[in-house]
Amino acid sequence: MRDPNGAELGQQILGGGCGCGCNSSTSNTACGSAIVESGGLQEVSKVLNADLIVIDLSTCKRCVPTGDQLRAAVKLLAPVADALGIELRHHETVVQTSGEAKEIALLSSPTIRLNGRDIAQDIRESLCESCGDLTDNNTSVDCREWHYRGKVYSAAPVAMLVEALMEAMLKIDEIPPVSPTPLKDLPENLIRYFDNKKHAGTSSCCS
Repeated sequence: MRDPNGAELGQQILGGGCGCGCNSSTSNTACGSAIVESGGLQEVSKVLNADLIVIDLSTCKRCVPTGDQLRAAVKLLAPVADALGIELRHHETVVQTSGEAKEIALLSSPTIRLNGRDIAQDIRESLCESCGDLTDNNTSVDCREWHYRGKVYSAAPVAMLVEALMEAMLKIDEIPPVSPTPLKDLPENLIRYFDNKKHAGTSSCCS
């Protein structure tokens, strides 16, 4: 599937994949590498999976713009990735249930992972009223905020994402892909959200 700018989007609602965000059902692909047929030979090229993982992509005033910014960053760096011999893949996953959140090891929404690694290990959150509106009782829900160069952003800034993507590409030989371990328990914030989430007219993945 492609966005209006032509970028390939691997949209998934959990239920498959190897855990790093790549689509393991795609033929001739493996986690962290792609097998390319060339003159009867198989050549392995490098793959960088850029995964957006959210609880909503229709209403949340944190998740929606962060998704837009990630798409913009991926589009900007697609020619660079190509020049470096890296296949840059962009996936978006909307987590629908607490079980799915545990399986994908979601600690905060929105999350951006590059080859399975969260780009912001220091998780900071604040009240997100738009996600509270997705619950039956206007439950208090916190979403991730982004701290970059001394400032706080409600959505991940493009400059921050470009830096993270560039670093991941330049270090792709040094840092192998990882598969986050499923969680036994969710953070209290996400438990509140999924326990009170409305069952109709809620999150859906953007096209």
